[in-house]
Amino acid sequence: MKRRHFLALPGALCLSAPSWAGNTVLRYETTPSDARWTVPPTSVFHAWAAADAEADLIVERWKREPLTVPLTRLQLDRHVKHKISPTRAARGLALLHVAMHDARQCALDMQMNPRLVVPMAAAQVMGYLFNAEEKAFDRIATCVAARVSGAAKDSLSNDTKAALKLGESIGQQVVRHGDTDGAQRGWNGVRLQYYGEGRYFGPSSWEPTEPYHYYPPDEPFAPQWRTWSLVDNAEFRPKPPEYGSPRHMADLEEVIRINKNLTPEELRIAKFWVDGHGSVTPPGHWNNIAIDEALAAKLDEETTTRLFLHLNVAMADGFIACWETKYHYWTARPITAAKRLLNVTFRSAILTPPFPGYTSGHATFSGAGGRVIGTYIPSRSAAMEAMAEEAALSRLLGGIHFRHDNDDGLMTGRKVAQKVLKLIAA
Repeated sequence: MKRRHFLALPGALCLSAPSWAGNTVLRYETTPSDARWTVPPTSVFHAWAAADAEADLIVERWKREPLTVPLTRLQLDRHVKHKISPTRAARGLALLHVAMHDARQCALDMQMNPRLVVPMAAAQVMGYLFNAEEKAFDRIATCVAARVSGAAKDSLSNDTKAALKLGESIGQQVVRHGDTDGAQRGWNGVRLQYYGEGRYFGPSSWEPTEPYHYYPPDEPFAPQWRTWSLVDNAEFRPKPPEYGSPRHMADLEEVIRINKNLTPEELRIAKFWVDGHGSVTPPGHWNNIAIDEALAAKLDEETTTRLFLHLNVAMADGFIACWETKYHYWTARPITAAKRLLNVTFRSAILTPPFPGYTSGHATFSGAGGRVIGTYIPSRSAAMEAMAEEAALSRLLGGIHFRHDNDDGLMTGRKVAQKVLKLIAA
């Protein structure tokens, strides 16, 4: 891989759009600075004892896990604690892994210890994503640095402080990149406005679904979020079958038939892949799969770092591509179409999510995740593709997606993954 040394000293960094041309995703430039990490971070709500325990766990895991894996586990734990949504999880995991990948590369270029730089870069992103944690993540990174350097956390050497400052600077720049990606825009519309310019409410349109009739729909502005790899967020947009067409009706009847005759094994599959509120989320699930696969394959640190970069950028961009499709077509869910077209009432085996159906987000995440992991570990490629197919199928078994939602979601996720994989050649 071609090397470019964007950093000279840990100082004030400036940032440009993703370059994908050198050894870092984002371009970092700096002017000479004497800035150093001066004091351990203060926190009103979090005790040092908790940070010490987290740091002990990270350092212990480093004995058998590559650099970024314990920090990925830390973020996934916070998904559960803070009940993050799948959409925000995908975005956050991409920001985290861009920060960790770039911090590691910059540390190596500057002959610093990545185990000092990377945790502090990760801490900035996690503190941004989970701001209720305040400076807890900075404290964890400081405690890690103390263990790595063999010094007390209030007596760190100047070299250690310089490494921490470098990680902080890189992490803060990734945060600023995230803070301008469009995800800050919230919904404040009224009913019917959400169908968009030139559209109208009709029989094929999504509407809030039983039993809770959640409104507004989830992340309606995500189609305009900035991606990491796509030139046009609609470049992989597929097209659903026409509402009420033979293909659409056949798929609708399939959902109803499966829902009526669901076997215990099919229900188990549907529930296994739910990854709903208070879980690691679907993108988090694929990170856990990647952790298991990377450890089993004994991938080295650099390969593991790049795998997780590709994995999470592909899922984040896949999510945006999926949501662009959802809010372009605004298609009704099976539970709605069954009542409108066939006068059939049924309750899905799992909760119908509060946003349009086509295409399936789970299928898109899984198509991207399975393709990236299988590319890095070819011996597991068939297994990963089969796992992605099962994850997609689970949404049909759960009664919340048509087969065409899943098939086209898988295709979109795989196309995004292939593009991401080409941007940084292995």
